[in-house]
Amino acid sequence: MAYTCDTAKRATPGTNDSVIGKFFKRIFGGRRNARRAPEAGYALRETHVAIPEIDKPAANAMAPDEIEHRFYRLILGIDEAREPTLSGAEQAALKRMREAFGGDRFDVAQLPRLPSVVPQLLRSLRNDDADSKRLAEQIARDTVLVGEIIRVANTAYFRTTRPVSSLPQAIVLIGQDGLRRVVMQLVMRPILHFETRHSGNLTGELLWQHAERCAHACIYLGKGTCDPFEAYLAGLVSHTGAQAAIMALETYADLGGQPASRPFVAAVAQQIERLSLHAARHWVFPSRVVQALAERADPADAGAQTPLGRSLLASSRLAMLDVLIEQGVVDADTTLLAVPQQRISQEQLLRCQEDLRAAFSPVEA
Repeated sequence: MAYTCDTAKRATPGTNDSVIGKFFKRIFGGRRNARRAPEAGYALRETHVAIPEIDKPAANAMAPDEIEHRFYRLILGIDEAREPTLSGAEQAALKRMREAFGGDRFDVAQLPRLPSVVPQLLRSLRNDDADSKRLAEQIARDTVLVGEIIRVANTAYFRTTRPVSSLPQAIVLIGQDGLRRVVMQLVMRPILHFETRHSGNLTGELLWQHAERCAHACIYLGKGTCDPFEAYLAGLVSHTGAQAAIMALETYADLGGQPASRPFVAAVAQQIERLSLHAARHWVFPSRVVQALAERADPADAGAQTPLGRSLLASSRLAMLDVLIEQGVVDADTTLLAVPQQRISQEQLLRCQEDLRAAFSPVEA
């Protein structure tokens, strides 16, 4: 679904563990041993995907590594250092970060806290046929959730002839899959939308923009091979470790906008991705989502990637590129270069990029 282009409102404190928790139980609960049927048009399969022939790249195609490097420099608020190698201060900062986050004794308390009800409810994404009237009665107790669901139902994606004003009408219109996504946005946005000492809330806003775009693109690229909600969830949570890593970086390095070497940026990026994987495991997210995040944290293992892992890796880079273009860091006609390891063709990437631009283009007042 394309409604994720509209930024979710920040959830108010105290709502996640009450009505939203009961809503999660109703939506995600259901029969534990029941097999969830794929959505229409989404036949799940785990077959080997042949590496497509890569078309001749356009002159404006940018390598994946370069896109990632520029994106992480943007969210960290640091320029490129003249020296290509790690400085002594950078080595010391990375050593401190490894000591804090590395090893089997990693303290999960350093990760953002997910409402306690969510992990147990996400163990199973099965769902019964829910009665819209009963759902409306549960949701109606939470004004934040009501407002968000009605707002989503009125977005351009659904193209309603008349404005949606009632909760039951909105629930029927966006469906249960849409409801799950609305709730996940309300839960995840505060985790990603944090403030830093040097950039204020800019870093968090950029990470949230990336998360929405990544989730959208992951569904697009995963059509026919991935569960749509798992694709959405993987994209949305792919940088949940950023808060812990960036806060630690400010403590150990205190760069304050000073230039940093390319290896240093790459090391911090890898730490963010590994912490995001730690978070997904700690929160007991679906196994395919955890596996995709593991492949995202170690993209060199391309030969073992699952369909969701491949979709997430490409989607993350496309989302990074879209944010870079919006921020004026790269030219508007820049595209992501297709590489054999991605197993996604240049044409697929271009179509997905066009879909992202259509979904997330600024709406004129």
